[in-house]
Amino acid sequence: MSQRLVDGDIFQRKWITDKAYISGLAGVGMLLILACFYHSYHVFETGIFIGVPIQGRTATTAFALLTISLTMVLVELLRLWHYDKAEFIRYSPLWLKGHYFQLILAAGKKYLLNLLLLIIAGSYYYCINEYGFNTQATYYQPWFQLFKILCWLYLFLGFPYQLITLAFKHHTKMDTADLLAKAVVLLSLNACGKASGNARFSLANKKIVLSYLVKLFFAPIMTVFFFDNFYHLVSNINYIQTGLITEIVAGNYSHQKLNRDLTNIVPTIIFSIDVSIAWCGYIVSSRWLDNHTVSADPTLFGWAVCLLSYPPFRTIPGWFFSTPDEKMYLQLPDQTLVTVLAVLMMISYFLYMLPTIFFGVRFSNLTNRGIIRTGPFAYVRHPAYAAKNIAWWCVGLPVAIYSGLNYGFVSMLLMLIGLVFMSAIYYLRAITEEKHLAIDPYYQAYCKEVRYRFIPHLI
Repeated sequence: MSQRLVDGDIFQRKWITDKAYISGLAGVGMLLILACFYHSYHVFETGIFIGVPIQGRTATTAFALLTISLTMVLVELLRLWHYDKAEFIRYSPLWLKGHYFQLILAAGKKYLLNLLLLIIAGSYYYCINEYGFNTQATYYQPWFQLFKILCWLYLFLGFPYQLITLAFKHHTKMDTADLLAKAVVLLSLNACGKASGNARFSLANKKIVLSYLVKLFFAPIMTVFFFDNFYHLVSNINYIQTGLITEIVAGNYSHQKLNRDLTNIVPTIIFSIDVSIAWCGYIVSSRWLDNHTVSADPTLFGWAVCLLSYPPFRTIPGWFFSTPDEKMYLQLPDQTLVTVLAVLMMISYFLYMLPTIFFGVRFSNLTNRGIIRTGPFAYVRHPAYAAKNIAWWCVGLPVAIYSGLNYGFVSMLLMLIGLVFMSAIYYLRAITEEKHLAIDPYYQAYCKEVRYRFIPHLI
């Protein structure tokens, strides 16, 4: 049988990821409900009571983020149960044979190893100056408070979860392989400067380590992104219901204010949705959700081009050239042009957000947690990268030209170089991701059906 027929057969099957977007939509719905609730009841100011009082902006925002993630998890569990009711529960042989003590020991071992991973994570955040733990820097304070909550949750719920998972979600390879223990040893060896021990670890061990490092890096970033955007989302609801309507009725609402409102209000909705779903994907990894890491990008280059898109590494390009700020187009004198650019950018942002929704609880950079082929992925392989670059060029090119006309050719050239550089970074991200994912036969079949990377029938 030819490879083409094999790939075609794979593509014609029903994939477990085909309706992953349902959990993403559940997250969107819960986010919008919470935003309206927080506005109506002034939750940031008065707090919320759920048996115990939750007070303060940080604690109430953390509650919102955890509620969104819990909603996504429950909806995905229901979806997967409906997808394959016969295989949803898989009893452990130890459970069936009544070897409960052995089951408890195995669960205890996994529980303690994960606790050790949390300790390693806490030590990392404490020691790395970027997070400013020792100096009490404000930027990552929401993450430290949320990380403490997550640690307490796992401390009390981790063992029951491990026991239930081993007993009723049996997986022969995952249950018998001692990968987690070896991964913890690998991390400890590297932390102690004894990296020569790496040779004893298989690719599967290193996959666990790399997927852990992905969570370690991206969880704080997504947390602070959400805290900032969600607060502004709730504030914008208040502005729409009070200041905006009042100004329109009074006849004081100008074209320029419309452009500023478009730029300030719409992105907070889009990015609140995007980062809340992404946060759930990074934090929650479970056999029950079928969103465990299949593979992780093993290349230094793949990691480098990805991390250059996120803080603190994205400041590096600024040492050499100036990338136009996404709000600089508001400085253009022609307000009609500004409106056109604002609408184009909002459409691009919306298209950027859609792929995240379709990933649902499987979202993550640098790892394969299931191939998505529905929604925007049915047309191009990298819809988010394409949309983000279109947004940048839509508003960045006019700003660069305007800057050149008013501040000189060098100013325009540096901005254009910055735009080209960022587009090149995302092109390289797409290439390295494809090289990594190409080991998955599902991705091979997907690429044969979806031939274009960024723009249908063009690129």
